[in-house]
Amino acid sequence: MNVRRTAGLAAVAILAPLTAVAPATAHANAFTASITVRVSDTTPAAGQAFRVRGLFRINGEPAVNHVVKFQELRNDQWQALKGARIRTNEEGRYRLRLILHMKGQTILRAVGVTGDGHRNAFNRFTVTVH
Repeated sequence: MNVRRTAGLAAVAILAPLTAVAPATAHANAFTASITVRVSDTTPAAGQAFRVRGLFRINGEPAVNHVVKFQELRNDQWQALKGARIRTNEEGRYRLRLILHMKGQTILRAVGVTGDGHRNAFNRFTVTVH
């Protein structure tokens, strides 16, 4: 009976070093995504169009033909802005015209959709509509 218990412990001891190596390998192949945001007018009038543009990158390379969507923070939850969705071009760039009607300070974010189960890229910005 002691032989079985010892054999089991030996197997665990052999596997333990392999598990310690796995996270280092995963770290070397880390996934990164980033998105920039530039706003043409941070204080537009209600109903006035303004442009939002930027660059979406995945693992340091332009994210070609990926979706970028825009959301507004309402009641502590991110809500999609209807119709505020565009695909990046061959350089990973996007440019979209937005129109906001509600006056006051609005917290928005650009969301670069990565796909494949990876975490999306987010970038917040604020616009004050008067």
